[in-house]
Amino acid sequence: MFSRENSPKVLYEQYSDISFGIGTANYYGDVVPISRPIPSTLKNIRWNVGVDFTRHFSPRFSGNVSLTWVRIFGDDNQLEGIPVQQNAFMRNAHFRNNIQELAFKGIYNLVSENRYYYKRPTLIPYLFAGIAIIHHNPVAKVPLSYTGTEANPGDWVSLQPLRTEGQGLAGYNASPYSLFAATIPFGMGVRYKLNRKLDLGFEVGIRYSLTDYLDDVGGNYANLADLQTINPLSAAMGHREYELIAAYSGNNREAEIRNYLATNINAAYNDPAATPVSSFPELYNKNSIRDGASRISDIYLLSSFKIVYHLTPSIKCPVVR
Repeated sequence: MFSRENSPKVLYEQYSDISFGIGTANYYGDVVPISRPIPSTLKNIRWNVGVDFTRHFSPRFSGNVSLTWVRIFGDDNQLEGIPVQQNAFMRNAHFRNNIQELAFKGIYNLVSENRYYYKRPTLIPYLFAGIAIIHHNPVAKVPLSYTGTEANPGDWVSLQPLRTEGQGLAGYNASPYSLFAATIPFGMGVRYKLNRKLDLGFEVGIRYSLTDYLDDVGGNYANLADLQTINPLSAAMGHREYELIAAYSGNNREAEIRNYLATNINAAYNDPAATPVSSFPELYNKNSIRDGASRISDIYLLSSFKIVYHLTPSIKCPVVR
C-alpha cells in the first residue's frame, strides 16, 4: 500500500539529536609505526570521551559538531629487539598527549530515514567526513638520571617549549611547532534504535592530522651542544639514546644499547669493562633524521560507543490568513 508519509512530495521533518560517547584512542606515527598495526594498536590503547550535536536536514544528510577529549601515547622502547626498528629503539622517545578536538562533519546515511524522527529505521549505518581543529600538548617523563634544576627525574614535562629539535636556534627551524593544528576526520558508524527517543551508536574514525608533531618528533636531530645552549633539560629530552633505564617503562636498556653499538660501530662495546657508558659516542648530530622513514603526518584512530537522544522537533503553527 502506498504510504503518503514516505512520498517525496511530503516534506521531511528536520530534527536534532545530542549524544555522549566514550571509547578508545590510538596514535600511529614516528613513535608507533603503522607498519606493525596489531602490536602498535594493542600496546597503546588509550581513551576518548566526547559530546555531539547533530542536525538532520534530510532523510540521508546531516550536519554534526562535536567536542572530543583524546589521550594518545607512544614509546620507542616497545620496539626493543625488532631488527628494522633499532634506530627507533635507540632514539628512546616516548610521549603522552591530551588532545581537545572541535570537529565539523557531514553525515550520509546509507539507509534513508522516514519523514518523522520517531519512525526512523531500526538500524542506520552511515559515513562521515569533515574538518577539525585541535589543541594538543605532548609531554614526556624526565630521564631518571637527570641532575639538572629545571625538573625532577620522572616528572612529566611539556616538550614543545624545550625545542627538542633545535627550533629557533640559528640554522634550525625558525620557531617551535604550533600547539593548534587541523585534522581531517573520516569514518563510519551505525545507530540502533532503542526506543522513540534513544539510540545506541558505535562509531570508528581516523583523524589525519596536518601536523607531524603530536609526538614531538617531526624532523632532524639537533646537535647536543646546541640544545645545551637552550638549557640542560632540552638536551636531555632531545637526546635520550643513552638512558640506561627507560623513563616510562623502567626497563633496563643497557644490553640492547651495547648490542646496537657493537653491531654498527665496534664489537668492543659489548664489553662493559673496556667501554664504560662515558665512552659511548654521540650517535646523532644535526644532519641525522630523527623522525624515521615516514614522511606522513601523525594520525589517530577513535572508536566510540554513544548514547543518542533525539530532540522533539518544535511544533510549527500554520499561518493564519
